[in-house]
Parts: sequence; C-alpha cells; structure tokens
Amino acid sequence: MIVSEMEPGINEQLTGEAAEAAGAPTRSAVPEMRARAFAGIAPKCAKSITVIFPAYNEEQNIRSAIARAVEAMRPRFHVFELLIINDGSKDRTGEIADALAGTYPEVTVIHHRQNLGLGETLYRGFQCARGELVIQNAMDYPLDLRDLDGMIPLLEEADVIVAVRKAYAGYSPYRKLTSRVNRFILRWLFDPKLRDYNYTQLFKREVLSAARPTSRSTVFIAPEIIIRAYELGFRVRELDVDYHPRVFGEATSGKPKVILRSLRDMFMFWIRRKLQIADAEQSSATVFHPNVAK
Repeated sequence: MIVSEMEPGINEQLTGEAAEAAGAPTRSAVPEMRARAFAGIAPKCAKSITVIFPAYNEEQNIRSAIARAVEAMRPRFHVFELLIINDGSKDRTGEIADALAGTYPEVTVIHHRQNLGLGETLYRGFQCARGELVIQNAMDYPLDLRDLDGMIPLLEEADVIVAVRKAYAGYSPYRKLTSRVNRFILRWLFDPKLRDYNYTQLFKREVLSAARPTSRSTVFIAPEIIIRAYELGFRVRELDVDYHPRVFGEATSGKPKVILRSLRDMFMFWIRRKLQIADAEQSSATVFHPNVAK
C-alpha cells in the first residue's frame, strides 16, 4: 500500500475488514503450518501491531531491514503492518520502498515531498499507524523484532513498554556523552524516572490517542509521550533489550542542531507544565468569604 503525504482514515486499526482491504494477512490468510515451522516461538499475538520505519536516505539498509522485519513478524502476529515513512529522501529509498510494498502485502508506504525531520516523521507515524499496538524501529534495525517475545507478555501489566539498551554499542564518546546528559535532564525534570527514553517503546493504541505530544523534535517526542502517558495514569514498564549498532548510513539524532531543538522543546514543555500547576494551585486556593450580616 502506497500513500502520498497523508491519507484520510489511515489511522483505522488494522483489524477485520480494514486488514483485508490493506492486503495484510489475517488468521485465515496465514497458513498455520508457517507458525509450526518456527520451533520455540510462542503462539501468535491476537492483537494487531504496526512497526514504524522512518526512512531518510536509507537505500543501503531498507531492503535488509524490511526482509528481516517480515521474517520476524509473520510467525508472531496474525495481523501486522510495516509502516515505511520516506522522509523526502534524495536517494532511491522511496523507489525501493514502493517496490517492497509490491512484494510484501504487510508494507505500507507514506512519502513526504520534503524532509521534515525524524520528530515530525514519528508523529505522523504514530497518527497513521493502524495496529492495536505500535512500536518504532529504524532502518539500520537497532531493535531485533524477535525481542518482541519479551515485550508482548508485559502488556498484561503495562500500557507502555520502554526498551532499555543493554549497551550503547557503536556509540562514539560524543554520542555517549550527549545521551547521558539527555537522560540526566529528563530524570531531573520529569517523572517517571527511567533508564532510557530514546531507544524504542511499545505502545497500546489508546496511549497514543490520549497522550498527544506537542513536540516535533527528534529527541523529545518519545519522552514527552511517555511523560504524558504516565501523568494520565497509564502503566509504564521497562525491559532490558539488546541494541544493534548501525552498519551503513549516518545517524542524525546527535547533531548539535537536533540536540538544541530538543532541549528547547523539553524546557518549554517543563515551563508550561509548571505554569499550569501554579495556575491550578492558585485557583484551588482562592476562596470567597461573603460578608455575614449581624
């Protein structure tokens, strides 16, 4: 399925008739013998899921990432969607994405006419995802989707599963420093106090519907959703997960411009919350005592 920019109604859950219309596999469409071919894998998840794959100049990674994703997801889910968002790539990423959509019925492609940045791309992905569950990955495949085996069972007791990197493999000293400073500031300013905010998260759809972020910055959009979800009473749980470093292409989240925009959004969010809390406290403390005639 290929979409240019945004398509109305695309955020319907990928279940029932919507799943069939999208060409995604349903219980009847996926032979049970395929599941039996994968020994040691838990029964397929009954819920549908969308995996968001932002893509900007990822022609070296996209074929491998999607092939690995399909291989991991088919034995684990009856219905799933791989949502590729081509963020105005200048190489052949968009062309390859369209070809993959023709090969795999589970792939949906959205094209941005120009590069909007990772934060805006993730936001659109969260809004357009049709699964009952939503998770984001990258084209360099830092998250092995087979690790969903450990995340899915935790949804019995949580609404957001926050993946915590076991190690920062492939990170330069500069990126390790900026990542550590980012985590320190987030834990200092906000709850919940987590060990990782920017790897990946598995969300129930109702969380994304309720905890809508105002930030579009690369580094703060996911933390803002987690913070809002926590304040709304959704349950947040952490899980240690392996992190696989990038082999091809260039990471952009550590660039100074990206970091500065994220810090701006973070502190603006913190200030707005403090002002809202102060206004609420002032309103609750204001009591009118009418004069009583004697």
